[in-house]
Amino acid sequence: MDQGVRRFIKHPKLVDILNYFIKYVGSSPYDAPALMNLLPYIQFGYGLWYVQGGMYKLAQALERLALELGVVIHLNSEITEIRHQQKTATSVVLSDGRELSADIVVSNMEAIPAYQRLLTGQEAELNRLKKFAPSCSGLVLHLGVDKYYDQLAHHNFFYSEHAKEHFDSVFHSGRLSEDPTIYLVAPVKSDAGIAPPGCEIIKILPHIPNINPERPLSADDYWQLRERVLLKLENMGLTDLRKHIVCEEYWTPLDIQARYYSNQGSIYGVVADRNKNLGFKIPQRSRVLNNLYFVGGSVNPGGGMPMVTLSGQLVRDKIVADLTRG
Repeated sequence: MDQGVRRFIKHPKLVDILNYFIKYVGSSPYDAPALMNLLPYIQFGYGLWYVQGGMYKLAQALERLALELGVVIHLNSEITEIRHQQKTATSVVLSDGRELSADIVVSNMEAIPAYQRLLTGQEAELNRLKKFAPSCSGLVLHLGVDKYYDQLAHHNFFYSEHAKEHFDSVFHSGRLSEDPTIYLVAPVKSDAGIAPPGCEIIKILPHIPNINPERPLSADDYWQLRERVLLKLENMGLTDLRKHIVCEEYWTPLDIQARYYSNQGSIYGVVADRNKNLGFKIPQRSRVLNNLYFVGGSVNPGGGMPMVTLSGQLVRDKIVADLTRG
């Protein structure tokens, strides 16, 4: 991707801007195939969309549609096992011991953790999927602040002075960058009603390494990065940000893995790496069970909310086609 940009662009700052569109798939522009240079064209050609009231409104709308169609939703019912006979899934087991029979199973747990946690004896399939390495993780800060920062847009980027070193720390050395590029979202700029007057909701997301059991990072490491990030934002114009924090939600890769069972705390599913998988994702239809399908960031078409939503639509099409063929 970086080589493709540099064929046409010479200014180093503009190179960094175009390279960082790779954030949408949690990868490195120095490893990803040049195909990913479609990302800026797609954004500028088709625009960015916002769900009025916040992203959770999308979940509520899908719930409302499901209920209208007669779907029965079991809340607080974690699935702990997919039972099967030969190559067919037959039921799912809930954490309270209940077993629900199933003609079709759709899993929104990432494919690799699903094979590890929900099925047994899948070493051959897991070995085949090794080329689909996890994407980066992130340090996630959700802040409520009692100050309005006029200089912020809805989407903001605070770039690293040394982009290549930053990406190397995330994807190769496994360190926490001393000068990370920071993605910051201030949705009040598009939707004033989601915060009190004169206040902001701010989401801060620097990309960081996923969980490496052989080189674990400590809680103190992550907290020190939080301090570096907030200090950098203050130095780049968000005056006294830390003094104005009223409430905060703080997630490390360990929290992300615990909440979503993501692969090593990844936040975009599978990394796009030309040397590992050429940028491809895991197929949505399982090779192990003929009625098991996957949705989410680790399968086609990829990570990020639009692609994850599209993955559900594509799986629907596959299921309908498979049922039609009998």
